[in-house]
Amino acid sequence: MTAADQGGTLRLDALLERAARTTPGRKAVVFGDSTWTYSQVHERACRLANALAALGVAKGDRVALWAGNRAEFLEFIFGVPKLGALASPLDYWWTWADTRAALEQIRPRVLIVGASQAVAMAAHRDQLEEAGVEHVLCLDESPHGRPFASYAQQLQSAAANCRSVPVVAADPAVVFFTSGSTGRSKGAVHTHGSLVSAAMIMNIELGLHDGERTLHFLPLFSSCMEHLIPLTLARATHVILPAFDASAAWEAVRKHGVTHFDAVPTTLRRLLAAAPASIPDSLRLISYASERMPPAVAAALVERMPKTGFVQFYGMMEQLCLTVLDATDQVRKIETVGRPMLGAELYVDESRGHELVARSPTLFAGYWQDEAATAKVVSDGWLRTGDCGRFDDEGYLVLEGRIKDLIKSGGVTVIPTEVESVLMGHPDVSDAAVVGVPDEQWGEAVHAFVMLAQGAETRETELQSFCRERLAGYKRPKVIHLVAELPRTGIGKIARRLVRNTALAPKPE
Repeated sequence: MTAADQGGTLRLDALLERAARTTPGRKAVVFGDSTWTYSQVHERACRLANALAALGVAKGDRVALWAGNRAEFLEFIFGVPKLGALASPLDYWWTWADTRAALEQIRPRVLIVGASQAVAMAAHRDQLEEAGVEHVLCLDESPHGRPFASYAQQLQSAAANCRSVPVVAADPAVVFFTSGSTGRSKGAVHTHGSLVSAAMIMNIELGLHDGERTLHFLPLFSSCMEHLIPLTLARATHVILPAFDASAAWEAVRKHGVTHFDAVPTTLRRLLAAAPASIPDSLRLISYASERMPPAVAAALVERMPKTGFVQFYGMMEQLCLTVLDATDQVRKIETVGRPMLGAELYVDESRGHELVARSPTLFAGYWQDEAATAKVVSDGWLRTGDCGRFDDEGYLVLEGRIKDLIKSGGVTVIPTEVESVLMGHPDVSDAAVVGVPDEQWGEAVHAFVMLAQGAETRETELQSFCRERLAGYKRPKVIHLVAELPRTGIGKIARRLVRNTALAPKPE
């Protein structure tokens, strides 16, 4: 008899089951006027598993969710794996064309949608069948009488108890889609083992407490990896907002006594600008990742919220937990992303442009049915991250950007983040993005796109003078474009491909 036969596997859905068993009456989720306990969420997860089984979903099948942030996300991410099936949350900002491409990759047997997504796909039912979708369940009342089955009715008619299908740690549990910043989004497959490992490591390294009250305003289709799943292991109360709004976030912190939330630097800047006169005493921890934190913003956050700890971590869709920068080092080491987390190993491959190569228990199982793409980034359990960087003399990792984003100007390498950091040191600059643009003389020329702070009237010539005093000639932007907004991905990172496309676009006559 194997460990799996004995039920010894640490599986994803066991995190919710443990919370329901040990703290059944604790609030699990708060969304608008709805509040569900852990016992209720676990019952709903069981009902979902039973309803899906009745529709023919079995071990190895895929079930996709295309909807905005909402309470049902918990029962989806933990309920589907009870069947040994794979849960796949889709980007709710995608167009139907984007979604269709993802569905054609993973061919889910069941697709669960919100009302706006149901409207977007209503005219394409024939394409659903072509993508392998046999059943569509609508979380809301089916709009305009369109013939989609009711999710609520399916759950209501299903049994409230279920037994999980046996799995082993290496079995797939979730398919997350990459941002598609370099082309088509790819399905990154994570196993029960990688996700449970990530949850345990994040709990230890971030210093999460049992019973945290955590706020979600980042998109759950991606932030569930480092936020929703680890905080469920901590038996936290999940307060969910449908989207990010700085004022609504601060009101939720006050109203629900939020102790923690996860953010990205972009949202932290907006939260700082909208911060109330008195920061609620309940807020003890803010974790963040995704992109470089400007030192001035970090210093302002620490000064404005002296009782709140800030913890930065570094990871990616393919490998979730790599480094962590503790609260005590936020200002002193803000130019870094910290030191390796528990179980993570990293080294710099100098032969490939100082690319970071890493391995840890959180490594994904590969891209969905794409061995060639997987082989390009994974070899013998080591992941080529695509990021370049170096370790300082204390062992802290300094990221220097994506290898594909490095600029070669006159045969010399320019690191975009270095130029961005200088620009953002100007008091009138709120954000900046630097890209390389083809240039006949130099190969590539440095172009900067700059957002000014509200009310600022600084001109390009002033910013060029500012850079001239702080950057070597080959690093200085050839052109500085003043823009109202910078394009971003769903989680708030600057979409450099779109920035570069703007620079390359023909100028109007």
